[in-house]
Amino acid sequence: MEKLRLTWRGDIEALQFAADNGGQCFIHRLALRKLLGHSPSPDECLAFARQNAAALLSAARQKVGASKTPVPRNFHLDSRQIRASLS
Repeated sequence: MEKLRLTWRGDIEALQFAADNGGQCFIHRLALRKLLGHSPSPDECLAFARQNAAALLSAARQKVGASKTPVPRNFHLDSRQIRASLS
């Protein structure tokens, strides 16, 4: 299983981790709420991310790969992108 260095950003209510493109990937709590079916606490968000690290990295890599600007940049993943990688 791949390890992610996860951070909870309370100021923006999102998970954050480094992406392969040198930028930062963010997953807002609202996306996680849609995936989990309830309004998760920051600890629940971090636990979900740890349990699904491979899928989150896969979704991030797919988004970076589909980008026309491969330079380091920050981006968000939504619940649909994550769900596709969980399948």
